[in-house]
Amino acid sequence: MGILRKTRSVNRAEWRLSALLLFLAVTPMLLVLSSTRANPARYHDLERSTQPCSDCHTLHYSEGGVVPTKTVFSKTESFVQTAEPSGPYAMLLMRATTNGLCLFCHDGSVVEAPDVVADGLEETTQLPILNYYSGSGDEHSAAGYFANSGGAASIYGHDLGVTFSNSGTDKFTTLNNVTLTCASCHDPHGTPNYRNILTAPAGGDGVSVEMARDVYRDPNNPPGDPPSQSASIAAYKESNLGYKTNTSKWCTECHDQLKDHVGGSTPTTRKHHRADVALNDSAFSSSSKPPDYGHWNGGTGKGFGSSTSSTDTANEGVPRLRFQAYSSSSGVGDVGAAQTVNEGNEVMCMSCHLAHGGKYKGGLVWPYADDLNPVPADQSSGCYQCHNEN
Repeated sequence: MGILRKTRSVNRAEWRLSALLLFLAVTPMLLVLSSTRANPARYHDLERSTQPCSDCHTLHYSEGGVVPTKTVFSKTESFVQTAEPSGPYAMLLMRATTNGLCLFCHDGSVVEAPDVVADGLEETTQLPILNYYSGSGDEHSAAGYFANSGGAASIYGHDLGVTFSNSGTDKFTTLNNVTLTCASCHDPHGTPNYRNILTAPAGGDGVSVEMARDVYRDPNNPPGDPPSQSASIAAYKESNLGYKTNTSKWCTECHDQLKDHVGGSTPTTRKHHRADVALNDSAFSSSSKPPDYGHWNGGTGKGFGSSTSSTDTANEGVPRLRFQAYSSSSGVGDVGAAQTVNEGNEVMCMSCHLAHGGKYKGGLVWPYADDLNPVPADQSSGCYQCHNEN
């Protein structure tokens, strides 16, 4: 698709033809986007103009020889959005790279957009920290945050803009030479899934994780319309969601060497904690350290606490880990049911890990004694919540 730029050397008939071609090219995309409005998962909302096309795309990149800008208005502020120089770029995007485009808003510079990049390092521990959710009751969103804005490898979770060369089974995947971008997992135009994630991030049939079917959000805390910082924090923070099924299966779309660890199958070679298996399932109850249902249900004592600070070496315990609440007989129909604690709760990948990452090695949600000194009292707290050691 060519760039429209009306000049004296282009006659009116040619210009009209170009305009017609642009209209025919763009209109189907707009129709697809507007037709998907009904599903509650979509955050980039074209119909309500909470994120119009022009936030990411520009039709006239350098009209008049000037790099395009536009003033973006929100409920609390306005700011000037400027395209990167040296364009135009693929798909008439305002920026040269996928990560650069997404992080133009999601790096904390636009307060209405959930922040997914660490602000820096804690002064004492030198671990990556995010302040966006401070005061909300949660430390981060359900997916956590990246240690940096891309191009630099870290030990704290997934890394943007870093090419991964598979050197064995340390990442539990057969994928090789993959460079992770935001669009590796998310579709900016929307999907029926939780957080607009792709159904098949690694190709094939994939696994859907639909909002209001597999994952539930508290209806009292929806994303703002128009967006606002307070509404985004309330909607995206970790405790605003309840999980029913399919989250671990989705993770194994890429971490495919763990597929046989998810669900009721018996792994041929044990590589990881089993997932999507109820605590009272025989697969756990027959183990050498079976779960303690009463301890898990009670939510007090060994493993349970209010702090995940790696500097708290005296007080053991972390907030209750996330879980899936799935019942084949009654199902789960809302966020309250999906957050109900009982012995049928299932461990999932996100019980222990954050999808983007966090301040602990491997994106863990508690400090598992890896390279931390002094060793935190919480080093095994996540384990103790199910496997009581009292």
